[in-house]
Amino acid sequence: MKNIVNIINFARNCEPRTDDDSFLFTTLQEELLLCEKYGFRSTVLFQYDALIDPRYIALARQYRDACEYGVWLELTEPQLQDAGLEWKGQYPWDWRNNVNFLHGYSTDDRKKLIDTAFKKFRAIYGEYPHVFACWAIDAFSYRYIEETYPVTAACLCRDQYGTDGITMWGGYYNGGYYPCKNNLLCPAAKEDDNMKTPVFRMLGPDPIRQYDMGLGDPDAVQHVSTLEPVYPLGGGSRDWVEWYFRENYNGKSLSHAYTQMGQENSFGWEEIRKGLPMQFEILDRELKAGRVELMTLGETGKWFRETFDETPPAAMCVDSDPFNEGYKTVWYDCKNYRMNVLYRDGTAWIRDFQLFDGCYREKYLDRPEDLANCAFFNLPVMDGFRFSKDDLRAGGYVYKDGKMAAPGEDFITSTDDAVDGAFAEVPDRVRFAMYEDRIDVTFAQPGMALAFVASPACDLPYREVKDKELVMRFKGRLDKGYDYALRLEKGRFEEKEGTITVLPEDGRITFLPFNALR
Repeated sequence: MKNIVNIINFARNCEPRTDDDSFLFTTLQEELLLCEKYGFRSTVLFQYDALIDPRYIALARQYRDACEYGVWLELTEPQLQDAGLEWKGQYPWDWRNNVNFLHGYSTDDRKKLIDTAFKKFRAIYGEYPHVFACWAIDAFSYRYIEETYPVTAACLCRDQYGTDGITMWGGYYNGGYYPCKNNLLCPAAKEDDNMKTPVFRMLGPDPIRQYDMGLGDPDAVQHVSTLEPVYPLGGGSRDWVEWYFRENYNGKSLSHAYTQMGQENSFGWEEIRKGLPMQFEILDRELKAGRVELMTLGETGKWFRETFDETPPAAMCVDSDPFNEGYKTVWYDCKNYRMNVLYRDGTAWIRDFQLFDGCYREKYLDRPEDLANCAFFNLPVMDGFRFSKDDLRAGGYVYKDGKMAAPGEDFITSTDDAVDGAFAEVPDRVRFAMYEDRIDVTFAQPGMALAFVASPACDLPYREVKDKELVMRFKGRLDKGYDYALRLEKGRFEEKEGTITVLPEDGRITFLPFNALR
């Protein structure tokens, strides 16, 4: 197992939200000087307007031996012009998703835009870029890039709901995976679905609090709690960063632990300098102690491809709360599903449970987005954010004799490399054990069960409850909903007064986390 850190800074050369955007160039200069001070190799990704600017070209050549360079695939007016396409933005860089991202264009135009960026990079640096990234990339564009150019890795925005008009919801929570050909947010479960270039989730989200920001209002735009140095309750706080490094790299991550440091230059150096030098002090200490390894994005992708033939299981087992409010959590991801168990005040519950199905096609696979925002999803069984409303907090809760179980005394998180499993346990109460091929929920006392609690005011996917199967339909942004089902090996489903309960068999429930309708 590796504990990997990437420093990835990406650069724009246009900021229409301010009268003077000259700070963009000096911000990247300062970021590179800080890397030089510590001898840190970094990855720099250029948006097209920065890629072709002589100042950025000269700066990149100055740091050629200390950096890996690639392309950042947000679109600008010069790229559209060089591709022979019409620019529809209000400014030379326009953040509206159907203007700014590749999936706002036809598949033929996406190819032209990609070719324009990659060939321009080669004309400047003498070779094609080996790494690329964007907040959101559609599966068609991703597949075209990996089939056409010698790329080794990419990165993608972390999970978020509506922030900056971008929804990436229900994917691999942290680290790297091989995406499937139909949906970039979905890991491939079968070899013939597998794209060969791993993608890594960016920004280091807070595994406890980021998910719940905006809880109770499913239409809310989430706020941000990540490793980004500009956020005072995240990457701008020394206490939080120390906590994040301690918990993210605590040895319980199964295959690999990962985070991305760095910041887009649009924030400006005056904001970034509040947190990034402090983060680099901590990183320098952790590197010297041998607790983490600094790699470029390309090196990370090369290692991943040499090590894993398919997406490996990964876990985040968090045993402490940076704000001392009693939270602990486990995130488990594998090629078939993701699950999150949250704990507070003696109670543990399933906060999130999403199925990964390579047949579930993203909207943008073959048609452009016509809205100013975008959304990528997987298939929810339990969505503690989207299924909550007002004071009702959705989740899979432990019930005893028809009532929510009384609090337990403690909470244990662990992993077991031999079985690629992650575990969350309230001793003498309940144990959640997550593996690639099943999820076991074991109860220590008779009369216990698991209840899926969700607000009927939300758009819930549940359609039919059978003894051994929960049948669901999820629409996302598709014109027609997608049908899927979760099956039980042990236990049975029961619906009573609008609540779905899972009753154990011999004290155990075993979920089979595959779409039963495929």
